[in-house]
Formats: sequence, C-alpha cells, structure tokens
Amino acid sequence: MMRTMKSHQSGAALIVVLIFLVAIVVIGTLAIRQGMVTLNIATNSQAQQLMLQNSDAAFFNVEIEENIIKSLGTNGMFGYISGAANKDNELVFCYRGTDTEFFDLNTASMMLWQPGQTAPTNSQLGLEGYCSTTAAGNFFTSGRRAVMTQVAVKFSSQAGNDPFSGYTTGTDEKAIKFERSKPVKVFAVSVMPTLTTASGADIDECFQNHMSEVSIPNGTSVPSGAASRQSVTECLTNLNVPFTSYVSEYIIAQNFV
Repeated sequence: MMRTMKSHQSGAALIVVLIFLVAIVVIGTLAIRQGMVTLNIATNSQAQQLMLQNSDAAFFNVEIEENIIKSLGTNGMFGYISGAANKDNELVFCYRGTDTEFFDLNTASMMLWQPGQTAPTNSQLGLEGYCSTTAAGNFFTSGRRAVMTQVAVKFSSQAGNDPFSGYTTGTDEKAIKFERSKPVKVFAVSVMPTLTTASGADIDECFQNHMSEVSIPNGTSVPSGAASRQSVTECLTNLNVPFTSYVSEYIIAQNFV
C-alpha cells in the first residue's frame, strides 16, 4: 500500500514540474516578444530622429550666409532656376556630407514636366544629382552611410491667394525698379535604406522619376491613377520605406536702406 501511494505522488510531482516548465516557457516567450516590440519602437524613434537631424542639416546649410550668396549667383541653386522659364522646375541634388561644397551645379539634376508629356523629364542636367543606393559613389550624408537626403529647390507657381504676394512692403516696384520678391521652396527627403525590404532599384526610381511637388502643365492630360502623378514621398510610402520629408519656404527679395 505504501509503494502505491509513493508511485502516485511521484507522478503528480512530474505533472507539476511540467506545468511549471510550460509556464516558464510562456513567460519567457512573452518577455522576448515584449522586448522585441520595445526594441523596434526604440529603433524607429532613433531612425526618425537621425533622419530629422540630417534634414535639419540640409536646411542649416541653405541658410548659411556664405551659401546664400553663392546660391543667388547664376550657377547657384536659387539663381539658376529663378527665371520665369524655369517656374515649376525642380533643381535636385543629393546632400553628400563628404563634399566640400553644399551645392555644386555639376552634380545637380533638373526635373520638369514638359507640356504634353505623361511623366516628368529627369535628365536635362544628367542623373548625377539624384541620391542612389545602387550607383557607385557615396550618396550618404555622413561616413556612417546610414541616411540619404535628397534636396529639391523650386520656384512654384502654386502660390497663395494673396494678390500682393511677392511685393516688398512700402515700395513701388515700377518706380524704384526693384525686382519683385520671389518665394522659393526647398524640400528635403531623408531615407534609411537599411531599414526596409524594398530594393535599392525601387528606392532609386522614387528619387529619379518623381517630383517633390508634382506640377502638371495646363492642358496636359494625365490619368488620375498614373504612377507619374505620385510625389517622391508617395512613392516611398507605397514601398514602406522609412523616411522624413520637410519643406521650407524662403522669400528672395532685394533690400533697401
């Protein structure tokens, strides 16, 4: 009788141990899963912060006094497209942290939508200005090779409703022969190619074939669902590529004393 009770007790202890093992495995799995979620949240937050910093760095360079003076020259990023003929054209370049010059027309590209065409033209100045994950060369903003930032400059015809937009307050532009002030938009789109499963070729296609602000000429008909209507950010969104996109608007005006 004593042997039988001992046998039953041993079997019950084995069941209890197995239950504890299962509970430990379940708790461990939940802890690992929670840790992975927390890690992903932290990684996403760090990635967003890093891309934001790179976009800010691009705008900081735009606003440096020395760079502003260069930008207003005929080969500068503002002066080159400030004429009426280049309205709605986008001057595009990849912000490369290793370059000594923030902007160089020799490594810039032009994207424009010509009347009658179903997609923008991107090769007027060549293709060297677009950021690329597949082409030879360093298109990253720093030696860490983590973030790419593509900058686009545009004198847009999509102005506000203010009929006096562009006029210098307190002046008569005809009387004093002042050039009318011009609003210009600067777009900065930053991506981290390593945080996506999208192919490098697809990311490059977004940068090279899509405008930051889509401007279709009057009288040009493009189907509403056409991929060419997508902006850079819409293209990246469809690929699930992590990115940040910021735009700053500046007013270029003559000053007087």
